[in-house]
Amino acid sequence: MKKTISEILKEVTMFASLKSSEITLLASISHRYDYKKDSTLFMEGDISDSLILLVDGVVSLFKHDSKGNEIIIGYFTPYALLAEPATLRHTALPSSSTFKTDGTIIKINLEKFEELFMDYPNISRGIIKSLLKKIDLLQQNIHFNIASTSSEKILHFYKKNPRLSLDLKKYEIASILGITSETFSRNITKLIKDNKLEKVSTGYRLI
Repeated sequence: MKKTISEILKEVTMFASLKSSEITLLASISHRYDYKKDSTLFMEGDISDSLILLVDGVVSLFKHDSKGNEIIIGYFTPYALLAEPATLRHTALPSSSTFKTDGTIIKINLEKFEELFMDYPNISRGIIKSLLKKIDLLQQNIHFNIASTSSEKILHFYKKNPRLSLDLKKYEIASILGITSETFSRNITKLIKDNKLEKVSTGYRLI
């Protein structure tokens, strides 16, 4: 049996301090949507009238360069807020997003949310933490671009993303790091030989 929206919201850290009546109110301005793998969640240039909370599955955020090549910004897992910087500024979304697995989101009406809940300290802190994670992701992407070797990029990724790495295929991680699948596989083999990574049933992890 699927969980109700209220039951899901209770599991989200930023909403955990809300009273039952407040959770019920928040649920009343929220709607649940299920998506299939490869479905588009939103497109660059859209303007969102809702906060988007990922509650199941993995989604990618990406842009296209001037030649039409897809540039992966990052991957997200539950319970991440998606595109909240632009949503809270009421501006166009700067990237696109698709589901890499089947998944579910909850959309929370932005106007009502700002009116009823933005003054709650725990919610404000939760949004700040989410924004800080986006800054960390930007710093991570900068590190990926300036790291001197592919091996450094791979080690940095597994250090920063132990959970996410279990949900992604090799070529998807390689895409994040801006290297080819062949380069990724070659360096993985070397890192295992050098006792810096080890293979486990779910993928790889740092030693």
